[in-house]
Amino acid sequence: MTTTPESPLPRIVLHVMTPFAAGYVMVWLLRSVNAVVAPDLVRDLGLSASGLGLLTAAYFFTYAAMQLPVGLLLDRFGPRRTQSGLFLFSAIGCLGFAVSQDELSLTLSRALIGLGLAGGLMTGFKTVALWFPRDKVAMGNGCYMAVGGLGAVLAATPSSLLVQEIGWRPAFVLFGALTFATAALIYLVVPERGGGGKIETFPEQLRGLGRVVHDRVFWKVTPIVATSNATALAVQSLWLGPWLVDVGGLSRGEAANYLMACSLGFAVGVASAGSLISWLRRHDIDTLTVISYGVLPFLVVQALMVGGLAADFPLLIAIAYGLTGQVATMALAKYPEHFGVALAGRASTATNLVAFLLAFSCQYAVGWVIDFWPPGTNGGYHPDGYRAAFAGALAIQVASYFWYLGFRERR
Repeated sequence: MTTTPESPLPRIVLHVMTPFAAGYVMVWLLRSVNAVVAPDLVRDLGLSASGLGLLTAAYFFTYAAMQLPVGLLLDRFGPRRTQSGLFLFSAIGCLGFAVSQDELSLTLSRALIGLGLAGGLMTGFKTVALWFPRDKVAMGNGCYMAVGGLGAVLAATPSSLLVQEIGWRPAFVLFGALTFATAALIYLVVPERGGGGKIETFPEQLRGLGRVVHDRVFWKVTPIVATSNATALAVQSLWLGPWLVDVGGLSRGEAANYLMACSLGFAVGVASAGSLISWLRRHDIDTLTVISYGVLPFLVVQALMVGGLAADFPLLIAIAYGLTGQVATMALAKYPEHFGVALAGRASTATNLVAFLLAFSCQYAVGWVIDFWPPGTNGGYHPDGYRAAFAGALAIQVASYFWYLGFRERR
């Protein structure tokens, strides 16, 4: 029996969403794994904090640069062909990372990994918009993001144990093989379904993108989503691990376990937020109203870290960081309803472009700020450096939050 949008939802989840979810696991695994292999990279290459930040952030730069092309590809070719084709680049990047011998080649390979994974989130969101009933889009998005939390879990303690057992280079060979297998799974298993509208010419696609970026809802949503996600991505995928060691006083193994707890918190947080938004939508409470309250806990968690009050409770902070850090992304569930399915891919990837450019800047900037302080007493980075860097990121988010509250959607 062929799976169609009219098929029962469990069948759609099995035949359509499961292969894409496997891909999103790889997205989060490769995005976050540097948080546990960072000590090995520093040891082998003698990286500074800013060098480590730039190397890891190269992923976000190419990921961001591909967002608008991904949006055009999604709306023209659909998620199946877009995702499976891009994943091949990421598989090659993993193999390049495994054989690299210097900082430059590692950075370029990391950039290629980011390019190949650039459609990871948006292909899932587009698939949900194409296959799910409208009142279940937010729930579908939240559950899809929650599955990505499994990748972040695998990037914590399991990856740390894997690297200790076989080394980081063979580990990346394995990651490359898994990425290639996931590309094949998506291409061979997922039923074909187009972008959601008529096939447009390239100029028509660009005009559609122009309509998105001139829309007031887009400019209400994008700043708060981009600043919140950029900080959460930059810190969780690299700096939270060193912070747990240098400020929380944990060993490397303990930090990996706490990162796993953070990832589990992330999975619970986004799934709960998506389900809550879908439930409230059925009671005529708008998605954007929910987001205005949903981002506040993340701001509080960061304030505790900046104020130095979190060092005595690192496990609670790690869990809370994961629970709250990605809630703002749920605002993108507004896009299919507001723009229509045909433009939803371009709208989401345009917001994602801003978010990942900021994530690239934030991840590098944190290391740059930390380098202003001398090493800490344990040989790691100085706690005051983390506080200063995190304070800057928090200030930008607070400004974006007040913009969100004060911005009018209509003239």
